[in-house]
Amino acid sequence: MKFPAVEQVAWDHYVSKHPGAVPYHLYGWQKVIESAYGHVPCYLAVAGEASGSAAAIRGVLPLVHFRCPGRESRLISLPYFDCAGLLVDDPEAKRALVAGALELAGDLGAAHLEIRQDHPGEVLAEKARDSLGSEFSSTIYDLKVGLRRSLPETVEELWRLLPAKVRNQVRKALRSGCTGRIGGRELLNDFYEVFSRNMRDLGSPVHARGFFAEIFHHFSEKAWIILVEREGLPLAAALVFRFNETLHNPWASSLRPFRPLCPNMLLYWEMLSHACEQGLRFFDFGRSSPGTPTCAFKLQWGAEMRPLRWHVFSRHVKPWHPQQETLVIESWKSMALPLSRQLGPELRRFISL
Repeated sequence: MKFPAVEQVAWDHYVSKHPGAVPYHLYGWQKVIESAYGHVPCYLAVAGEASGSAAAIRGVLPLVHFRCPGRESRLISLPYFDCAGLLVDDPEAKRALVAGALELAGDLGAAHLEIRQDHPGEVLAEKARDSLGSEFSSTIYDLKVGLRRSLPETVEELWRLLPAKVRNQVRKALRSGCTGRIGGRELLNDFYEVFSRNMRDLGSPVHARGFFAEIFHHFSEKAWIILVEREGLPLAAALVFRFNETLHNPWASSLRPFRPLCPNMLLYWEMLSHACEQGLRFFDFGRSSPGTPTCAFKLQWGAEMRPLRWHVFSRHVKPWHPQQETLVIESWKSMALPLSRQLGPELRRFISL
């Protein structure tokens, strides 16, 4: 099955206008992932006669060929992110993309196709799925939820709507001398200092600094860093990404020794209030596992949960289960920070979560 080559401008125009799109559908992410980690992108698009143009797009599916030493390779839409699955105008475009992705998996020798969606329901209706043949079995996993809240028109109203406990903790951070500021690439070192240390403390291999540098290279007008400092020392930091009417926060961290000062509370207030000031309608907190402290932390800010459904198609091999991967290595917590920064990216590139 052949798919038309689509230029970045046309791809991003389609994504930006589609009501179901998330920022990770944008074309530039394939460049970020390939440049930082070497995984090969395989972006599929369905064209048609819509709007009187033979080149009009009716659906897209961003894919990355994810090859991990010692494991079967996978086609993933997309690794490292909550969701970036099928984006289509009609059922036929959806069927064509899934069929094309399965065919591509066969051509590449990939044992699994993993499509990460942010809404309930099957990727394909049962009849359409049966028509694809029996080479692949399919399983749906509901391991994570996305969390998002709507935003009021003003920062003052946002403050009033927050629980009293949350407001008091933000005030505590301010009384402790914590301050927030927002910037771009110039704050990357401060962000990575906090983020990499926190990932080590959590026992999680950290993304490469170059991964975040590539984000600013390809999305310089959409990405910002929000930093919370005290006497010039970075205590908490987040990378946020604006897409249409939503501010997304895929990465945020704070330093554990300073948690009693509540810099993480000020960090989230700075993110939410910034989104309000920009006239945005929503703030996306990223994904969490239901019932965890992280999920509860986000819910206190007024977030609402939505299902993240990961659809895995496996060929005649043992089915792939996302829980076969983990971001937590207990021994990692005791590793020297410089060594964790050196070794972490080599492991993280092969963890698709």
